[in-house]
Amino acid sequence: MRNQTTWESGSTWNHGETTTIRVPIALVPEVKRYARAIDSDFRSVSQRVGDASLVLQAIEAYIQYKRTKHHPNQHSRELDINTRAWDELRKFRQLLKDNPSALGLE
Repeated sequence: MRNQTTWESGSTWNHGETTTIRVPIALVPEVKRYARAIDSDFRSVSQRVGDASLVLQAIEAYIQYKRTKHHPNQHSRELDINTRAWDELRKFRQLLKDNPSALGLE
């Protein structure tokens, strides 16, 4: 007779061990769907911090790329990221540095 609930093949849950809970039968499909949705987006905090770092690197790489493709004109000889056209990117970059959790990255 089987006296434990762990299958030999292991769990299909990303968060690890499972437990039995009591919920109304009518809610079982919805509760299972919700639990799977949460479990499928499982990433550790260090992975999320890595996401912010990767995005910051991508922003810096983009700025460098734009600098290499910039053509001098009558208004500027070098790329100036302090112009209004760059406002949102600068705000986004600063938010990533100061508060990545606001974007769900920490």
